[in-house]
Parts: sequence; C-alpha cells; structure tokens
Amino acid sequence: MARAVAPLNFNAFLEKAKLKDDGSNFVDWAHNLRIILTASQKAYVLDAPLGDPPAPVESLDVVNAWQAHSDDYSIVQCALLYGLEPGLQRRFERHGAYEMFQELKFIFQKNARIERYEISDKFYACKMEENGSISDHILRMSGYSTRLAELGMPLPPEAITDRVLQSLPPSYKSFVLNYNMHGMNKSVAELFAMLKAAESEIQKEHQVLMVNKTTSFKKNGKGKKGNSKKSGKAVAPPVKKPKAGPKPETVCFHCKGTGHWKRNCPKYLADKKAANNKQGICDIHVIDVYLTSSCCSAWVFDTGAVAHICNSKQELRNKWRLAKDEVMMRVGNGSKVDVIAVGTLAL
Repeated sequence: MARAVAPLNFNAFLEKAKLKDDGSNFVDWAHNLRIILTASQKAYVLDAPLGDPPAPVESLDVVNAWQAHSDDYSIVQCALLYGLEPGLQRRFERHGAYEMFQELKFIFQKNARIERYEISDKFYACKMEENGSISDHILRMSGYSTRLAELGMPLPPEAITDRVLQSLPPSYKSFVLNYNMHGMNKSVAELFAMLKAAESEIQKEHQVLMVNKTTSFKKNGKGKKGNSKKSGKAVAPPVKKPKAGPKPETVCFHCKGTGHWKRNCPKYLADKKAANNKQGICDIHVIDVYLTSSCCSAWVFDTGAVAHICNSKQELRNKWRLAKDEVMMRVGNGSKVDVIAVGTLAL
C-alpha cells in the first residue's frame, strides 16, 4: 500500500520569498526550500542528479521508479524557477533541479561567508553597558548565535554561555565569580533566569551616598520671633555681651606662644595664606575600608572630608580630564598623587 504524500504547494512560500538576483537572501531561501521539500519527501532532488533512464531490458518496476523520480525532478525544477527573480529565471531556465541548486549554491555561498563573518564579529564584540537591560542583551546575543547556526556555524552551548558571562559589565563581577567557583553548567535560558534575579539585586545595591562638601547648622532660640503686639508691650532687643578675649596665660596651639588663640596667631595666618597660594593642591583624609559584602560597588564616605575619590572613571558623569600636575592630592601617608579627571556621580 502506497504512503500518502503531502501535496507540494510552493505558492505560499516562494511567492513571498523569492531569491534575489544578487543572492543576498540565499541562506534563508535555501533553508526554507529544504523545509518544504522535506515535508513533501522530495528533498533528495537537491542532493543527487537524476541519472540516465533505465535500459529497455529493465523490469517494469525499475522503469516506473525512475519515472517517478523524473516527475519529482521536474516538479522541483519548476518550483525552483518560480522562486527566482526574473534575472535568475532567464539564466537557469534550461537547468535541471539538482544542477540549478548546486550552481546557485556555488555562486552565492560567498555571500553567506561574508554574513557569517559579520555576525560572528558582532557576537564576540557585543558588550552590555553598565545599568543596561539584561533582557535586551541576552536576546541580542541569542539572536547572533541562532543566526550563526543558520549560516552553518553552530556554537556549542558552553561557548555561548561563556561568551554571555564575558560580555557582562563590571557590576556583575561577583556573579561571574560565584558562577565559576561553583562550577555551574547552565543553558542560556537558565543563565538568563539567574541574571534576571541578579539584576534586581545589583540595582538595589548600586547606590551611591552623596555627601555635601560643607553643612551648616543653626541653633533654634528658645523664644519665638515677633508677636510683641499680643502682649501690648514692646520687647527690647537682647543686648549682646562682648566676647572675652584670650587671657595672658592662654597658650596658642600653633606657635606655642601665649596671649592669643590659634585663630589669631600671626604665624598661623601667614602659613594659611601661603598655603592658599599653592594652586591645585588639596589635603584629604583617606580611610581604608575592608568590605565584607560581595558587592564591589558599595561606597563609604567620611562626612568630615572635603573631597572624595572615585576609583573608576567610567562611573563619572560630566567629567573632564586634567593635565599632569594640574591638581594633586595628599593622602594619609603624606605622599601626593595626581588627579586624572573630575566629575560627578549620580544617585
């Protein structure tokens, strides 16, 4: 009993996906062509020539089998011609199905090689920006790997996973370290789910405490302002008592002399004026902080400091570079370091 074969209908496919004269869509066209030929059990036509007809002395079964194959080759030949643009149709109208497909592959395979090179370059150069969307990044890289597989260069799942981890920004450094230390071997879909969970945690931890350079406080008086009319009596303004000056035995903390304070010390005022004349030098206090948290983006600030140091230029906004020796900082051990850039950090 003969098997039922699905009817071959190329119209729905080839009418909208004709092979262009320049062959720019050859890879997709050939891939879709094999799908529809496989469904109709005629894909073998693209892999081998028809061959010569059998001799007259052959049995009837052999002749009928060859005739059935010849009919398949004719159907596929017409379908191939129907799927070509006019320029290619005129060129291949006298070719058989197998010969036509092989010559098209020979002519336009170079385009596939160029596209494969461009896609692989984008795949290996792809980097996720800091604070970018992990969903968009994974979908982009997954699209590149899928396209490479369609172009005949499938990548192992482990290579795709490693490339995704390599493309993550510095804020995911602890995640990558933990992944490799535990010897995880996840698929791209499983890795994507893990990265989505890590993304929300990283966004919570990636907060910077901004501290003002100076902060002033005003003492609130015990009495309320105004409203002297309510009592019907005018209230006299308080009389300021003159501040007592330094006593003769007062010792200056700067010059160790007597009779004046440090703020009035002539030597201290002269030294302060000379220090202000030194352009581009500022003193700061540096505190060594040992973080036990796994997050590498945490900040600790000394609220009494007048300047703060950032160890990454990439996180600075509105930054401008400084020339060598333009601005220097003196750290806790007394040494001086150059400042290479100045900028702001957003919350």
